[in-house]
Amino acid sequence: MDETDAPSVALQDLIDWLGREPVDDPAVDLAALKARLPVLAGHELPVDKREAVLQAAAARVSDITGRLRPQLLAAHLPLPLSLYETTEQACSALLDVAGAYADLVDISLRHWPRRSGDLAALSAQGLALVGEVFALAGLAAANTPFGAWRLAHRLAQASGAAFGDAGGAARIAYLRILAVAVSQPDGLTARELAWLFDFLDKRILEAATLASGAPSEGGAAWWIDPAADAAPVALSRSPVPAELQGEGRVWAFNPRTMAQKLSECIDWVTAHMTAAELAGMQCEIEPLAADEGGFPPGLAPLETLALLRRLRMHWMATPVREQPRRQHQYMVQVCVGLKSVWELGCGRREQGQVLEWVVLNESPGGYAIMSVAGVAGEVEAGIAIALRRDPEQPWSVCVVRWVRSENPGQVELGLQLIGSSFQSVRVGFRGASSPHPSPALALPVMEPVRRHPAMLALSGTYASRRFVFVRDLGHVYVAQARALGLDMQTPSIELFQYEIDPYPI
Repeated sequence: MDETDAPSVALQDLIDWLGREPVDDPAVDLAALKARLPVLAGHELPVDKREAVLQAAAARVSDITGRLRPQLLAAHLPLPLSLYETTEQACSALLDVAGAYADLVDISLRHWPRRSGDLAALSAQGLALVGEVFALAGLAAANTPFGAWRLAHRLAQASGAAFGDAGGAARIAYLRILAVAVSQPDGLTARELAWLFDFLDKRILEAATLASGAPSEGGAAWWIDPAADAAPVALSRSPVPAELQGEGRVWAFNPRTMAQKLSECIDWVTAHMTAAELAGMQCEIEPLAADEGGFPPGLAPLETLALLRRLRMHWMATPVREQPRRQHQYMVQVCVGLKSVWELGCGRREQGQVLEWVVLNESPGGYAIMSVAGVAGEVEAGIAIALRRDPEQPWSVCVVRWVRSENPGQVELGLQLIGSSFQSVRVGFRGASSPHPSPALALPVMEPVRRHPAMLALSGTYASRRFVFVRDLGHVYVAQARALGLDMQTPSIELFQYEIDPYPI
């Protein structure tokens, strides 16, 4: 066979393989696809056949990632090495195919510059693949792959998606990527992140503001360097560099107008939950139907409501760190999960519940820690953990604000300190669905953040203003208290301040 025939043979091999049925194991299918994808970047692919081949390749890689997603949702962090590597390969394959779409857009611009509708359609397909890259990386708690942001900006810019038709598919696909990026995705659980990608559709995204030029206000304003492989940057955290101040050098993105749409969604879910409660249904357990309110399946109403409120907060104003983190390197003992921490407070300690982690940096309000001896329990954003530096010190209680796994077998957590000590108690609310009291952690006053004592309980525990808690410290102590409203709510826990009721009834 002559060497000049090799490219056409490779192309025909790819076409033939794409025409076959996928194999059962997505990892095997992915390896076979990756071995054949280099032909897409070559010059031997005729322009008139390029789009059809790309559509077939996009369909196959989308099928593979569609089968990979459930595995990521079911896995615990840190991911097994095989699943971590498969996810990396899937992201690489998605970027290869999306890059071929970007090349096709460039070719089309040179040969058929007036066919803007075709360019937008090609760009939308490429951006959908890039969006799946961000989804998979988020589900794995991994870093965004190199080149993903540059490719997203390139596709949006080349087709005019950034400033074209407000409701166009390419613009919506690009805005979905931006909206997730400014929602602190490493602070979402895998279920929340998968739900968010499905939830963000045209009715929400077309309200976003995306324009050429530097943003003119702080708060919820973000700027984008379309020539860089970088995510949007919050104006409140970093101003636009002087070298990017020229006309059209940066783009401005503002999600505040999308937050108004979320308010309508929050009102709908609240009304749905109220109606269910009046009808005697357990709305905190039953998930929303797929056809109700335009919400995708996957989250219960209580989880949906908590997530929408957090998204609205992020989109209304960018959180800014108030206290600088100091670099440190020292070992701490860590116990993961509210129930495990509660058992520690009761004097129960099972083998393997407490492991050593290393502190990377700290501030008066929290820590960044990394696993060094494995992970005990399920680690995800929103859970409670306890840590202490010395066995003679009391356990501090924290909530996990974000999770990252830059390397297989390793997890890094960002923690918010919510209590310098705790006591294990049981709480029971009037009107609660369960007649049995639930485990909770009684936290002391923490000035100036919290002026009242607080309870950290499992999500769904808070049911009314009045509750009773029981504490056993050698003698049983029972008290009736009044909750002062939820301070924090995640899929795993909820935090509420309280005061002892002087007139118990």
